[in-house]
Amino acid sequence: MSESGSARRVVIGSPGELRLEAAEVPPPGPGEVRLRSLAIGICGSDLHVYAGHHPFVDYPVFPGHEIVAEVTALGADVDEGWRGARVALEPSLVCGRCRACRSGRYNICERLEVMGFQAPGGMADAFVAPVDRLHRLPERMPTSAGALVEPTAVATHAVRLAEEVAGALDGADVAVFGAGTIGLLCACVARASGGTVVVVDPSDARRALAAALGFDTAETLAARAHDVAFECVGVEAALRDAIASARKGATVIVAGVYGRDPATPAGLVQDWELTLRGTLMYTAQDYERAIELLADGTIDADRLITDRYPLAAVERAFDVARGGGSTLKVLLEPSADRPSESGPQSASSATSS
Repeated sequence: MSESGSARRVVIGSPGELRLEAAEVPPPGPGEVRLRSLAIGICGSDLHVYAGHHPFVDYPVFPGHEIVAEVTALGADVDEGWRGARVALEPSLVCGRCRACRSGRYNICERLEVMGFQAPGGMADAFVAPVDRLHRLPERMPTSAGALVEPTAVATHAVRLAEEVAGALDGADVAVFGAGTIGLLCACVARASGGTVVVVDPSDARRALAAALGFDTAETLAARAHDVAFECVGVEAALRDAIASARKGATVIVAGVYGRDPATPAGLVQDWELTLRGTLMYTAQDYERAIELLADGTIDADRLITDRYPLAAVERAFDVARGGGSTLKVLLEPSADRPSESGPQSASSATSS
């Protein structure tokens, strides 16, 4: 990143078309700050965008929402105390006026836009964001763990919603369907909340990852096996299995993102008095809980981060993230190949490694 405001940023121009380009970073406006990206996670939703399966984006898309960054410049009216702060981004941009926002549930704002999807994200050397979307990180938290705050907040929100319906998870039998990053984070948060957790996944490699984190695992579950389930895959088979293996009166939380509508066994939902509840993103209190769990080591970020790449290797990083198997969280670390003060690399040279 140069003093002029030039930087590299990732763009998904259309399904299957990913590139790194040079761009100008504008100066921060009132209430905004400029951020230097330290680490950026590649999310399953980013992969949906790349594959053309995300239902709520228009191309081109400028991804990047799982971000830890440093504040480098302040807009008007921003307190000087933010300068140099190490922060996690909460990427939701909300209206603050609709019924959901007024009730505190701004994660389902009627005009919700998410940085990295409907608004430009931070998969770049630098970007600008509203200061009220930032959360300071404690000094004891490793920088790479900061990139896991956003996905961990997805899990803390999902567990909080489950507890609103099912009550405290202490002593509850909890099943998590899917041993990807979000599934394992839901399992970690549910365990921290007192649940007895089993992770269900058909993949031997994914079950091995869950077992390494100390969880019981299963390829499938018998009927009447759990009180609370988290469906974290976004495929019909996982949702049907979560419902079919529930005890009567159980709660099923749908955390997976679906590219197409699934067929749901509604007869079981009705006859067994199941509660089927969706969960979307998070609010500030979920971020606070996520930061707490990562900072105190309850969630071991090092075990969840399996791959790291410089920004110039973004194409390779996306390919690895798409591979599944033993891969969990893939990070991009712009500092590994950040351009010198003489200016940014061209898009062609940056993507040639």
